[in-house]
Amino acid sequence: MNLETSQDRRGAWKYRLHDRFWKLVASRAQKPKPGVVTDPTLHAGGRLDADVCIVTNCTFPGGNAVTTLTELEAFEAAGLRVLIVNCSIKRSRWKWRWMSERFLPWQDRVVPAHHVEHLTCRTLIARGPRMMTTRLFEKLTHRITPDHAIMVINNAAWNEDGRPIFDWPDLHRRVAALPWPSVELCPLSPLIRAESDRDLEGTDVTSRLSPRDWPPVLDETAFEFAPRPRLTAPITIGRHARDHPGKWLEDPDELLAAYPEGDPDLRVRILGGAEVVEMMLGRTPDGWEVLPFGLGGVQDYLASLDVFVNFPSPERHEAFGRTIAEAVLSGLPVILPPRFEATFGDLGFYCMPAEVRGVIERLAADDPGRLAHLAACRDLAAELYGRASLVRRLRDGGAVPKPRLSEERRAWRSTILPRP
Repeated sequence: MNLETSQDRRGAWKYRLHDRFWKLVASRAQKPKPGVVTDPTLHAGGRLDADVCIVTNCTFPGGNAVTTLTELEAFEAAGLRVLIVNCSIKRSRWKWRWMSERFLPWQDRVVPAHHVEHLTCRTLIARGPRMMTTRLFEKLTHRITPDHAIMVINNAAWNEDGRPIFDWPDLHRRVAALPWPSVELCPLSPLIRAESDRDLEGTDVTSRLSPRDWPPVLDETAFEFAPRPRLTAPITIGRHARDHPGKWLEDPDELLAAYPEGDPDLRVRILGGAEVVEMMLGRTPDGWEVLPFGLGGVQDYLASLDVFVNFPSPERHEAFGRTIAEAVLSGLPVILPPRFEATFGDLGFYCMPAEVRGVIERLAADDPGRLAHLAACRDLAAELYGRASLVRRLRDGGAVPKPRLSEERRAWRSTILPRP
């Protein structure tokens, strides 16, 4: 696909010289983490034109890469010309061409930010608040002319250990100063929106938040809807996430209430490792099966579960919860702490860790009701987060509403939730 309107050959030598020099530096410096490639064959850059331009840090191998590539595929399926600009958050220039290997099949659509001379597009989607505060992105904004820009805030401003990732007042000021005629600042979810409101309290900064959120898009066809016809003991529960302290409950009693050990009726199958739990308890809980990432795909893992249980640390500022939506698309009941209700609405069952077992028991007691509920949840999740929803958002400018099922399904769901 040729995304160029013209190529300024006179400036091409500057890029080649720049990359050769920093490639030499990189050969003598540290290597990136596994899954990151250092010198992919990317788009040449220059003067460019596209229908949609996605600007993001392509080094991250996880949800950001999956979302970016799913958006690329959805837009291209709709007949739009798409370009991805890799805007690194690294200060070292020899890292500017680092890229997650997930992008390799589409590397001809990826151009390094410093190779862009000028780019025009109908829609610009910039994803990543930390990237938006870099000097490289600031320079890039003067070389891009979008008709409309959507700035997506896809992570919280604070790490689990309390360290800042970015500053909300500073971000709002930067968005206000962008040299573009039409800009939206879209949080990924209501939880991120609430964080922005809290951090702006007591400041003189005017909020630039758009009325609509911009949740990630998922390829619903990648997840086979296969709920268990019957929930019988032993019931397998699990979750998949990075093995990070912020992804686990900090209280051992609460942790083992949500993910029991030594229970003949409940098996626990974890994808992503559990070294944090081993350090906390001094052992791997009895009856847990712990799998590292890389052994089979996420789809195969979800197909091995009966129920998805996701209880991260209360200090965890979860931007969205992509793994939760994937579980819903796979036909799994999802059991979550109450704070996720703002994002997932009727798609989840919300309770405290000590109430997880009771929710599972009530789900297992009504297979017909559970199957009808899961089918409705799957259809609603596909409607709100599937690939077609992305194109509708782009063309209609609409918002993604809070997930809400029919009154009949809501009434059944209330019989499963813990009583007040």
